[in-house]
Amino acid sequence: ILAKYSNLSAKELETYVWLPESYDAVQRGLYVAGESRDTVYLRCDTFTLGDESNEFIIAYGINHAASGKATYSNCSFYGEVGWNGVAGIYSTEFAGSAETYLPGNPLAKYLYVCKFARSCCSEETCVAVPTGPKAHGVELNEPAFIGFRAYMEPATMVGPEYAELLYDRVIKFDPKK
Repeated sequence: ILAKYSNLSAKELETYVWLPESYDAVQRGLYVAGESRDTVYLRCDTFTLGDESNEFIIAYGINHAASGKATYSNCSFYGEVGWNGVAGIYSTEFAGSAETYLPGNPLAKYLYVCKFARSCCSEETCVAVPTGPKAHGVELNEPAFIGFRAYMEPATMVGPEYAELLYDRVIKFDPKK
């Protein structure tokens, strides 16, 4: 990914647990926005997204559905202020997307790469991020983040354990200054 976009400035963002499990939240009195034990909730650091053609977000990682750790998984673009998920993609839609970056690699089928941008043209595995109004979009340069979920592990019928997953990752790309 970094090699493909080497002409741009790249900032890797940290991914961490977004909403703790119900048991932990109840004990500590935390707000978890309806969190359920059927999934894990991860998110990345906050960033902003303008509308320059060479400004976009790349989310990538393990396709947890393809690896057998989830029935399906997704990643979504959220506004930070309202936690409004305005654009996203599911594991069925990003299957095979890592092949472009790892041609011929037999492990690529277990990975995904997704681009979030204000305009995608005809790019495959690219999600266009709307600007509004209000909860229906995230305005230009408004704080945002990518949220990740991996729903129901087939073997256990509940969300996978955080410690058994490799966390999804995010890179913000901008024109070099």
